[in-house]
This record gives sequence, C-alpha cells and structure tokens, in this order.
Amino acid sequence: MGSVRILIVDDHETVRRGVRILLSSRRDWVVCGEAGDGFEAVEKAKILRPDVVLMDISMPGMDGVEATKIIRREVPESKVIIVSQNDLTVVSSQIADIDASGYVNKADLARDLLPAVESLIADRSGERTATDASGDVSERTLARRAGDLLAAIVDSSDDAIVSKTLDGVITSWNKSAERLFGYTREEAMGQHITLVIPEDRRDEEAKIIERLRRGERVDHFETVRVRKDGTLLDLSLTISPVKDAGGRVVGASKVARDITERKQAEQALAERARLLDLSNDAIFVRDAADRVTYWNQSASALYGYSREEAVGRVSHELLRTEFPEPLERITEQLRQDNRWTGELIHRHKDGSQIIVASRWTLDRDDGGNRRRVLETNNDITQQKLNERALRESEERLRTLSDGLEIQVRARTQELEQRNAEILQQSEQLRELSNRLLKTQDEERRRIARELHDSAGQLITVLGMNIAGIAQRVGQNPTLSETVEDTQNLVQQLSREIRTTSYLLHPPLLDENGLSQAIHWYMQGLRERTDLEIDLNIPENFGRLPADLELTIFRIVQEGLTNIHRHSGSKTATIGLSRSADSVLLRIEDHGNGISPEKLAAIRAQRTGVGITGMRERVRHLKGAMDIQSNETGVTISVTFPIPKISTSRSDGILQSLEAAG
Repeated sequence: MGSVRILIVDDHETVRRGVRILLSSRRDWVVCGEAGDGFEAVEKAKILRPDVVLMDISMPGMDGVEATKIIRREVPESKVIIVSQNDLTVVSSQIADIDASGYVNKADLARDLLPAVESLIADRSGERTATDASGDVSERTLARRAGDLLAAIVDSSDDAIVSKTLDGVITSWNKSAERLFGYTREEAMGQHITLVIPEDRRDEEAKIIERLRRGERVDHFETVRVRKDGTLLDLSLTISPVKDAGGRVVGASKVARDITERKQAEQALAERARLLDLSNDAIFVRDAADRVTYWNQSASALYGYSREEAVGRVSHELLRTEFPEPLERITEQLRQDNRWTGELIHRHKDGSQIIVASRWTLDRDDGGNRRRVLETNNDITQQKLNERALRESEERLRTLSDGLEIQVRARTQELEQRNAEILQQSEQLRELSNRLLKTQDEERRRIARELHDSAGQLITVLGMNIAGIAQRVGQNPTLSETVEDTQNLVQQLSREIRTTSYLLHPPLLDENGLSQAIHWYMQGLRERTDLEIDLNIPENFGRLPADLELTIFRIVQEGLTNIHRHSGSKTATIGLSRSADSVLLRIEDHGNGISPEKLAAIRAQRTGVGITGMRERVRHLKGAMDIQSNETGVTISVTFPIPKISTSRSDGILQSLEAAG
C-alpha cells in the first residue's frame, strides 16, 4: 500500500504545527500540504488530490463548511475529517450536510486524531477486466450478440418502435407498440400499416413513403393514429429509411411517442389564456430579456397595440415606460422579493399618457434563474386626475384656514415644545438603553470569540505539546504521572473556557435554535446548583428571527438566575409556545414570592436592574411583559409579535402561462 497523503487546513499556524507533530509518528503518512483558509484549501485540494483533508470550521474568508462542500464536489476521492473547537452537538448537523467522513474535537486531538485517520483509510485495490481466455469469438457470434442486444434495447424502449416495408407491411412491433396501439405482436406482424392509421389520415402515408424513397428522414411529425379499441392518439413520429447492404432503401423504421397529454396541456393552456383575455386588467408576460411573450386583449384595449404588434418587442421600449425609481433598483427588489408593486407611466400607441398601478411577479427556472415576469397593469389615470383635483381643492381650503391655523399654533406652541422635549428625552433614554444592551451582547459575543479562537486554540496546542512530551517520558513513573495530571488539567481548562464562551454567547443558539440552547443552559445550571428545571416546548417549535431568539434566551437566563439567587425555590418551570403571529414565554418558580411593595416598585420601573434589562429587551422587540406574584411563587409572562411576510396574488397564473401569441 502506498503512502497516505494528508492536507492540513487551519488558520492557526501553531495548530497546524501541532497536527504535523502528531502525524509524524506514522511513517506511511505524508503531509502533502497546508492551508490557512477555505479558499486556499479548495485550490490545494484540486492540485494535490490528497487522500485525507483535516478541516477546521471557523476560518476567515471561506469557512470550513463551504470549503468542504466544494472539495467533496470537485475532488470526491478526498475524504474530509472535521477538526473543530466546538462540541459535536454544535456541528453535527453541519457534518451531515457537507458529507464529512469524521469529526475530532481539538481538545482531544492528541487522543483521537490518529485513530480517526486510521479508521478512514482503506486498502486500495484495482480491478482487472476479465478477458476471454481463448480470445477466439467468431464474427457470427458477435453479430448474434449485437442483434440480441439491439432487440433487447428496442423491446425495453418506452417509445413504440415499428418497422415496415416500402409497401407498408409491418415487419417488427415492440412491446411499447403493443401497449400504445393495443395490438399484440402476433396481431400486427404482416399487417398493413393502415391498421393504425385513421381513414382521414391515410394520404399522409403516401407522402411519407415518397420522402423515404429519396432517403430523407421525417423528424417529429405530429399526427393522429387509432388504437385497436377505436380511440384516437396524438403522436409524434420520427421515421427513418432502412437500407440494405447495397445502400438501397428497402423499408422504414418508425418511432412513435404518445403526446396526448402534451396536447391536452396545450389545450388547457390555451383555455387559460382565453380566460386571461376576459380580465379587465392589462396582462402580459416578459421573458428574461423583457421581450413580450404573451399579451391579452385588455392590454391591446389599454395601449392600442395588437398582440401581433406587441409580442417580441421589449415592453419598456414599446410602452416608453417612466419608472418611479431607477430600473436597476426595481429589478434588484424583484430579484430579492420575487415581486414588485408600484405606479408606472406608459404611453398609448397614439402617444397619450397612461398611469397604471403595476404588479410584477417573477418566475424562476429550476436553477433559480429568472425565466419570465408576469406584469398586471390597472389603469388609474382617471383616479390620479381626481386625486389631483382633490389636492387643489384641499390647497384652497388650506389657504382659507391658514389664519386660524396660525393663531392655534401660537397658543399651543409652548405646550408642544414641552411635550417634544419630554418625548425626546424619553426616546434618548430608550435608545441609550437599547444601545447598552446591544453593546453588552456584542461584547459578550466578542469575548466568547476571543476565548474560542485565541485561548481555546492555544490550550489545544498546549495539549498536543504535552501529548508529545508524554510519548517521550519513557520509564520515569513520577514524570509520567505529572504529565498525565497536566494533560487532565489542560482538558479541564479547555472545557471550562468552552463553557464560559458558551455562557457568554452559546453557538447552539445560532446553529440549532432556542430549544437546544435552553436545554444546554439548563443542564449546566443543574450541575452548578440544586435547582430542578422543567422545560415545556413543542417539538415542532421551529426557528425565530435571530434577535428574537437571543432576547428570549437572555430572559430565560436572567429569570433562572433570579430564581436561584432570590426565590428560595428548588424548582422552576419554563413554558415556550407560539401561534401564527406571536410567541409566549412563561417562567415560574415555587418560592417565597415578591413582597407587594417591591412588586409595585418593579411594575413602576423603580427597582430591579435585571428586571429593567429584561423589560428593555422586550420593549425593543415591541413585546409585553407581565410579573405576577403570590405566596406560592412568581410567574413572568412575556409575549412577542412575530414579523409577517406579505404576499400577493398572481403566483398561480405564472405556473400555467406560456407564450400564446
């Protein structure tokens, strides 16, 4: 077996050096290259074609997830092992999505890396093509085999394949012909081809035979044929001449494909186009180059152009469109939202101006590229004229009332100014509070990242270095025990740093959502305290916007901390549920409760730093928080609205509409 070639990918040179040292213990393994980010990893994998790639996930530029996807696609023979500081619970879904072959935690590299690579390497073997020992196959045998193979191919074809003489006598009839026409092979063989040709179509046969005699091929000839039971079939025929050894045309081979369903679909499409012609709105379809492919009757009535005049023209040029904003910006919004709505100014064929309320809907192909746009326009020219007249009337009325307006404004100016100052101060305080919370979250995320990317990486290298020392300790039991204790301390420190990093900003919240993040936090809190926590959350709860998930997690974190520190309760219950437009969070304990005086102060926002932070987070997301307390405990209820995405009609029309010009 040859050497195993390994590519090391990590943005920390110290980690790469430590991995090299670990791999150097195997003489049959070769480090063929190193890369410091995802882009470099992809390029080197394409050039070096390694057997194994050791891939870090968190890297600048392209991360390890995207790099692995490309390598698995471009260099499928290279196997990828993910080497990450994150727990397997955080990265397991990513590993499955990118088709990685293994995972090693950086904290355990000294123990797990070599076994992981060993389990991935398999013996290489080649296959030799078996050959005929005698090598003596007669031409007759080869011809018979070729004929058998051709017959098998013809019989397995989904298309009906029929051959006939120039006199029209059927000489072959495959199984698909039996299914299509209803005649068995025995019933059809030797019969004239008019067996399946309706009487009103038999003149086609003479024309086809004449073309075949000239050696021509008839491609995709659409016609009608008749089944044994008398039903008619829409078929597409491809007919080729059959020649003998001397090159003379002696017959014909016919391939028939049933296009009945396609014809029915075309008929249905034509019917839908007819229905669109009944719409009062001007409706037309533009292709990727904005050329008109469909134009209904209302469009002709509105703009004065017939369907023949409009189809094939660039719509914006034909109608001399005036846009409310640059077309590039409209096109970008259409690409992002798959729809656009606004007012346009068009020109009639006679040059007169038309104002329309326009709705665009984008249709994409299977690759996600723009295929066509459905544009529906409603004439609002008269409405705009009426609005203009109304504005002019309002302007005259405003002029008459200006005198009174000035007097009222003078008397109320002082009060308005005072109200504005109060509102401004309140808004400034709220903005400051939101900014402080955001800064706090960002600082937590930054510190967590620093712990993960800096301290965590260095501890990983320290662990690998100690592992290297352990290999060289030899027979000194005292030094061996000290090294082993040091390794355990390094692993404990790595876990504590990872726990601190996750408490500051848990990656499970970004990767797996609220449920798993709260479960993780509860588990850690149980280990650190004697608090028993019951979490009730539906299995199909799903994901929420990132800022909403972070806010709920912080409220749960603050609520459980308060229960542990102040309530005296040994149990807590968390309930999380959602409806179509809102999320409800309930946190309950069974402790001493809050005194009426303190509860009144909390509700009046005069006390409680933690509660104040929770309230500001809720207010920032337009939610509502309520705190109830009695002798059996405290209940905190928080409700958040879920943002909605608007939709518009016309999606169904695009799926069925083709060019019908």
